[in-house]
Amino acid sequence: MSKYSDFWFDNRRTSLVDDLLSDDDKPVKKGKDHIALAGHKRAIGNFVRIVSGQNIPVKFPSRGDSFTDGKSVTIGANINEKNFDYVVGLALHEGSHIAYSDFNAFGDVRRMKKIREFELTYEKMEFFRGIINYIEDRRVDNIVFKNSPGYKGYYHSLYNKYFNGKKVAKGLNSQMYRELDLDSYMFRIVNFTNEATDFGSLPRLIDIYKLINMKNISRLKSTDDAIQLAMSVCEIVFKIVDSVVQPEDGNSDGNNENTENGENKDSDGNAGGNDSSDGTEVDTGDAQMTPDDGAPTKSNGDELTPQQQKQIQNMFDKQKEFLDGKTPKSTLTKKDSEIVNALSNSNTELVEVGDGRIGKVGTVVIPSLTKELIDSGAFPFFRSLDDSYYDGRYNWSGGVQMVEAINEGFRLGAILGRKLKIRGEEKDLIFTRQNTGKINKRLVSELGFGNENVFSQIQKERYNKANLHLSIDGSGSMSGGKFEKAIKSAVAMCKAADMAGNIDVTVDVRWTNKDKPIVVIIYNSKKDKLTKIKTLWKALQPGGVTPESLCYEAIMKKWLQGSSGEDNYFINYSDGAPWFSTGRKYGSYDVYYAGDRAIDHTRRMVKMMKNNGIKIMSYFISEGFRSENDENTFKRMYGKDASFIDCTNMMNVAKTMNQKFLQK
Repeated sequence: MSKYSDFWFDNRRTSLVDDLLSDDDKPVKKGKDHIALAGHKRAIGNFVRIVSGQNIPVKFPSRGDSFTDGKSVTIGANINEKNFDYVVGLALHEGSHIAYSDFNAFGDVRRMKKIREFELTYEKMEFFRGIINYIEDRRVDNIVFKNSPGYKGYYHSLYNKYFNGKKVAKGLNSQMYRELDLDSYMFRIVNFTNEATDFGSLPRLIDIYKLINMKNISRLKSTDDAIQLAMSVCEIVFKIVDSVVQPEDGNSDGNNENTENGENKDSDGNAGGNDSSDGTEVDTGDAQMTPDDGAPTKSNGDELTPQQQKQIQNMFDKQKEFLDGKTPKSTLTKKDSEIVNALSNSNTELVEVGDGRIGKVGTVVIPSLTKELIDSGAFPFFRSLDDSYYDGRYNWSGGVQMVEAINEGFRLGAILGRKLKIRGEEKDLIFTRQNTGKINKRLVSELGFGNENVFSQIQKERYNKANLHLSIDGSGSMSGGKFEKAIKSAVAMCKAADMAGNIDVTVDVRWTNKDKPIVVIIYNSKKDKLTKIKTLWKALQPGGVTPESLCYEAIMKKWLQGSSGEDNYFINYSDGAPWFSTGRKYGSYDVYYAGDRAIDHTRRMVKMMKNNGIKIMSYFISEGFRSENDENTFKRMYGKDASFIDCTNMMNVAKTMNQKFLQK
């Protein structure tokens, strides 16, 4: 792994999410890690926006090869630690074209019929376009180098893949591409940056090098400037190629009127050319760009095997595809693409939690519940948002009950809100007989009688701003009435906080899928409107096991931080003991989160929250009967903060909250 990618990859992770599709038991194709791809897409998108200064979309191709359309950047779906730098470099390269190239000028080129006195055949037009692309590539890349030098490493990776590698060097040192034809000149010109460049391989090659003058590429201010320079290069090459004398057998003698004994000469018979460099250099990677200023020595090159020749040809074909903006990129299926886009737009990421006793596990953290995420089918705990799902025909699914629970929660929230509105109110406290402040007219008469404390002071009494984080157990054991109870209470809290005015509420649900704990922020009052609860929460349903404090740890790392001058609360809804495991093999587990291990870990996470100034309330959710063992386990985890009341009884909830929640 290169130093540029080290920042983005955590080698401590034991695995990534690679099987999140819920509609069947088939894993996602190897290499299609939805969580990782979503993170890469988001990170690369940020890179492109920084470098280009524009909000350029970054996307994965759905089918076939893809290239920049002047509006968006495409990246291949096969991204890993080894190729990440190259993928970033390619994305930045495409993004810089969108920002700095004139695509209308490219369109004008396609309509050209001549370059000065030369008629443009198909082959000459392709050569012309290739040279334009080569020069324009380096022009726009140089802009990025100057504006954002920290991104050079990604470009180096890109150059090394296409132009500066050993395979290209072998071709440059070989007998290949030494004929006086367009392909030979194209191969030699586009590989000027390779340290194996042989300026004696073709006539006037060094003149072309000096004409392009890569060290001073910044002199080109526009795409049109690049086109004009390309026309000058083509004029030199076309004169040489067109002047080749073709004998009757069709073989070229390899000489032309401007070449004597392999020495390159300009049209006046002078060797070399004018290097107009002003000393300004363009970063071209590790390749050496400066040749000997003397006349190059003609070289015959090394012999290659047929297999080696084929490899060089394939490499050259790839170079031409790159110059034309057509780089092969692995695709995603429509389904995969929908999932990745939904995860990316929700800013989904993988957070490592756990410890040496439990094991390390990646927890999927989703900061925002969206309709796109629900519709993607990425997770089994989202049911359809189709209204027909809730018309009473599918009562078994819980859909109808969820809608009823949400509506009832809003009604209960209005009751609770009236009790909590006091937090948003201010009271004026008047203190009389003070030695400073505003004169109290009623005490003025006491002046001269030994009383000088005739002033009054007014102080405002108010509650601190409160932050509530509600966390709901979404495990399968919460199915039925228990999950609806938790949702009903959470809705009431959100409604009440909205009425109080100085309370922010964040709500998450904790699930598992396959071998990953998952925590989803389903509501954030700082960003979301209450209508989100009615439109999206009806899709929620329980499933999986109980990762409890594994999710707490991820929540603390990402969102839950104590703030000075504010009251911070963590309110939990769950129904018993936590349990989670992964990687069972021969009786052992990669991660074993159960029994005393899970209880102790939960206690430690609760203690950590308290140490950060966060007050805890934990409601045990049951449907009538609860075992003594479950109750004892709950008390072991949450201590005096464990509550066994009906969390849908707002009078009881208000009572449990008063001591903590209504402190000034």
